[in-house]
Amino acid sequence: MNPSERLLQVMEYLMAAGPEPVKQIEIARDLGISPATVNRIVRTLSERGYLFRTSEKYCVRNFRLIRNVPMSESYLSFLSDLMNEITAAERVSVEAVVVSGFDLLWHSRTQLPDASVAIRAATGFRRSLYELDAMARLYLGRVGWDEVSYKFFPGGFFKTGLEMGSLAPSEARRIIEQSAKGEFDLDFDGNHVGVRRFATIIEDEAGNFLHLLSLAEAAVPVRNNDAHIAHARDVLQKARATLQAQIRAEAIADGGTRKHELSPPHIG
Repeated sequence: MNPSERLLQVMEYLMAAGPEPVKQIEIARDLGISPATVNRIVRTLSERGYLFRTSEKYCVRNFRLIRNVPMSESYLSFLSDLMNEITAAERVSVEAVVVSGFDLLWHSRTQLPDASVAIRAATGFRRSLYELDAMARLYLGRVGWDEVSYKFFPGGFFKTGLEMGSLAPSEARRIIEQSAKGEFDLDFDGNHVGVRRFATIIEDEAGNFLHLLSLAEAAVPVRNNDAHIAHARDVLQKARATLQAQIRAEAIADGGTRKHELSPPHIG
């Protein structure tokens, strides 16, 4: 492990530990780094004002370190391969969507060159979480209404679909709370530009939100609605299980789940 990796390990550890003081010896023990190395890193961070040290060799962080996309390079490569496999097999566009502030942010997407409806949500596309489509419902349901009502304007939510319209706070709450435990959601009739989406939610080993995974297709009539929905659900359930297995494998390869997990990203 090179010095840069050790520095990042210590900073991630301190970030995950929260505002409480942490003993240097605990950092060394939990990360498997020598106390001398931890002491050098702590001294450097202290000299630059990123943490405070006490006489008892406790550390108190004075920084924030949050990844906008909390996924490893190997995971993103695995995700990309899986998305391309699904597109080839199912002839649908597959989207990986993260959350940035009050928006959904399209991290990556596969394309169908012969798609009957153009999907405008390319990589880097942003869309407000106030629009309660399948992906927004899944994410906000996990956040919980108490935090949503504190961070958002409760009267600002609106319906997705062909007849977009505002929602009363009580109705927005009902919709969001209904999605609290769900792992699958859909907008079968499509949005105002004719795109139908099926979505699932991907979390890390500690249950923290990582990203959404969706299948996007033209909202055209199908022979059997129920069978079509069941198939999309099955595709996403299998993809979710595959991705969760990859997340577990990376955690094991990294020495198992750490004592202190990084906090999930907060809205705002």
